[in-house]
Amino acid sequence: MDQADEHAGRWDLVRLFDPDRPVRAAPAIWRADAASQIVSLAPAPPGFLGVASLPEALPKAQYDTGDTRHVVLDLGGIRHRFDVLTAVPGSPLAILLPPLGDPLRAAACDAARRMFAGLSTGEAAAAMQPSALQRRRLTLLLRVLDAWLAGASNREIGGTIVYPWLADIDALGWKAMSERRRVQRLVAEARDLAAAGFRDLLRA
Repeated sequence: MDQADEHAGRWDLVRLFDPDRPVRAAPAIWRADAASQIVSLAPAPPGFLGVASLPEALPKAQYDTGDTRHVVLDLGGIRHRFDVLTAVPGSPLAILLPPLGDPLRAAACDAARRMFAGLSTGEAAAAMQPSALQRRRLTLLLRVLDAWLAGASNREIGGTIVYPWLADIDALGWKAMSERRRVQRLVAEARDLAAAGFRDLLRA
């Protein structure tokens, strides 16, 4: 393992990537033990039913480590992430099912299975996406983090982002409000998310 790959492993990445490039054009390649969206494919034994090969599509990202090929494909509007456990290109593949208790990885496997079978992947892919409530909360945390990084105080964050209807409250009233403590918790959560907690989203 070279120094770049070793450094990537500290972030649960297979390889480093350019964070300034759009994620749609240059996605990260995560380690399988860190990201439940990754589906493992292995050479199928002789006579195994339901084998398939990877589609002839240009990968959004790919990287080889030993006998494992890490591939990110966008097919039919769905992003699929594969770890192909074979050194023989084009060999028949089978999906390695995840252990029980990992619904996100199970949904990713189901989406891959339906893709290989030429079926709609919409329903399976929906289970891999954040709920509307989760999206709203993550958007709020990102706005809070951006404001904090720009130097905004907790009171400014509270009055402009979290509770805009409290923008005109005086300093004494703000200090006595329970909303102030919630803003403090949101700032702490946003900072934790940026520091390392974002990886929890890969298993959520």
